Parts: sequence; structure tokens; C-alpha cells
Amino acid sequence: MFYRQYYVSPLGRLSLVASEEALYGIWLEGQNHFQAGLEEEKLVDTSNPILEVTKKWLQAYFEGENPSPNILPLAERGTDFQQKVWSALRAIPYGQSRSYGQIGKQLSCHSAQAVGTAIGKNPWLILIPCHRVLPNTGHIGNYAAGEAAKRFLLHLEGLRFDKM
Repeated sequence: MFYRQYYVSPLGRLSLVASEEALYGIWLEGQNHFQAGLEEEKLVDTSNPILEVTKKWLQAYFEGENPSPNILPLAERGTDFQQKVWSALRAIPYGQSRSYGQIGKQLSCHSAQAVGTAIGKNPWLILIPCHRVLPNTGHIGNYAAGEAAKRFLLHLEGLRFDKM
């Protein structure tokens, strides 16, 4: 069974889903891969302790704090490669960014496209900071939740770009 609660954020309504043991995902309604891997009939719209901690984490984040994502247990999801990419994302410090190429080099992967595809399927929006990955061009790049959401998150963390 999965528990779901909604959290109204400055980006819009977020769907938070957890089991008894771990956080399964955070998605902005309407984003790419919304609630991927979940069947609506298996979701119970009620809270649990993991969702309560997730809401507190999000509140602190949107208030401009830098809460540790390590307080939330994450469900085992994704392929081995996706898990490696998501782990690399977790290592990007608050207020900093990396390029797709830098992430690929770190993982000994020569395909920025493969890295980008794995990033796009990250089920933990904001918590695993895929918004901190930018193309080498200096532009903002793609984001599963949309360009406006990515701009908002980068600005919240104090990142500014000339080409944004």
C-alpha cells in the first residue's frame, strides 16, 4: 500500500507518495513521469510519518533553508544507472550546479543524453536536486516540472545565470 498526500508549494501542488518504510516520490502535478510506476487504485489519500517529515522538509526548503535530504528514507527505485545518476545529484551542494557532462564524467558515462534521460526520470523532485543540472551552453535546460519551476528553484537557492 502507498500513502499519498498533497502539498501546496510555491511551484504548485506536489504529490507526495510513501510506503510504511520509504518515500516513493515527489511530483509536481502535470510534470513528465507524474507518479510513474504507481497505480491510482493502490494509493490511499492519507498521511503517514514519512509524509509528515517530507512536508516539514519541503516547508523548510521553500522558506530558504537548506534541510538535509538524508533524513528521508528513499524507496529502492530505478535501474542501476539511474540510481548512480541520482546519487551523483544528491552530492551537488545547495546553491551550486553541475553540467550533464560533469555528471557523465563523474560516472564514466560518455553520453550526456543518457545522463539527461536518467535525470528526467528522477521521482524525487526537489529532494534529489535535478534542477541543479544545467547544459554546458549556459542556458537553463530541460526540467520534468517545466522551465518556470526550474528557474524558481535555482533562484531560491541563489543561482543566477545570464542566459536564463
